[in-house]
Amino acid sequence: MAEREKVHNDLLAIIQQAAIGLIVANKAGDIKHMNQMAEQMVMPLFMQTHLPANNIVNLLEMIAPGIAKKIDEFPQESGYILTQQKQTVELEHEDQVMVRHFFYSINKVSEESIVFSFDDITNYHESQEELSRVSQEMAIDKSKFEMAAGVLHDIGNAVVGIGSHLSRSKKLISDYDSSTLVKLEKFLKANSQQFGEAIGAAKAKALVDLVQGLITNQNELIGGLETTVREQMGITSHISDILNIQRQYITTGEARARELVNLRGVVYDALAILLASIEKREIEITSDLPENIPSFIGDRTKLIQIVINLIKNAIEAIDNNPEGPKTLEIKLSETDTIVQLLIKDSGEGFDANTEAKIFERGFTTKAQGMGIGLASGKNVAESHNGDLKLISEGKGKGATAILTIAKTEL
Repeated sequence: MAEREKVHNDLLAIIQQAAIGLIVANKAGDIKHMNQMAEQMVMPLFMQTHLPANNIVNLLEMIAPGIAKKIDEFPQESGYILTQQKQTVELEHEDQVMVRHFFYSINKVSEESIVFSFDDITNYHESQEELSRVSQEMAIDKSKFEMAAGVLHDIGNAVVGIGSHLSRSKKLISDYDSSTLVKLEKFLKANSQQFGEAIGAAKAKALVDLVQGLITNQNELIGGLETTVREQMGITSHISDILNIQRQYITTGEARARELVNLRGVVYDALAILLASIEKREIEITSDLPENIPSFIGDRTKLIQIVINLIKNAIEAIDNNPEGPKTLEIKLSETDTIVQLLIKDSGEGFDANTEAKIFERGFTTKAQGMGIGLASGKNVAESHNGDLKLISEGKGKGATAILTIAKTEL
């Protein structure tokens, strides 16, 4: 008898310390024993439902109606009545609603002994939801990148077509021959006396002047067309450069071989691509780009993309602040530990709330923005053992972008 009692006590001790909640009750649900884990899980439910904490079936009936019937109608002498039933409950605690998720099982041991087990899976459930959310965001980002890559491909094809037409126009202009008019002018001058006698000196002179005017106008027109075509070909070349950078920026995540990079050259290349936009808006640029800024091993393509994006953002910010000055300051400097690029604009600026979220992927203040550029730019800066910051003193007070590369990378 003593041995049996000892085994019973040992069994209760094991149940008491079990990692899951265990409740032993009779068929009606009257609780005989409840371990510590079960107390932590079900006692708040008893309190919230205002039920006496002595009958587990009554509690489960409120959470999942039909439990009592399943227990009562279970035909076997023993066995699992329910296994791994998922349940979600909301608990009110200090004016907050806490959502808990758990599995519960009901095991009939005998007619008078039923074991109710509870396993809190809230952390697991939340981690799975977070994993699902991240996976969904990654899928959305991937689809956006794929869509952007397709758009860039189509634009690239259009730019190639425009370039072909411009090349053809350039050839037509270069093939233009004005010698016929020149020969006509010489002929009229050589026979001016005969023409004067035939149609009158005044008319003969007017005819020569007309041909000379045609020659002058044609030369000016051809010169203007050559300049226009040359400028348009330069613009399409810049567009092609941007597209190539964008393609490399959004398509593959594969690491490319790094090369010796100088931020001064990166800034000049970015400005060359965006110069037309800057001049069109009559933005005054102040630059301080020392020649002795040290170079480092890095991904030049990605760094150009960062600088292009920062300058484009500055241009758009200036556009959105039409009453303010139109200035853009670009400065390169170094200390003992870093190389730093500063891009300061006189644009619309932003408040502290925006500054706190500005590098979050998906966050954007632009109507058509995707919220990718700055977040990706910061990742690129960090991959170069550096950092990217964007600060502002408030709305209407401009903004300053600060790109740093640590000299440990040099």
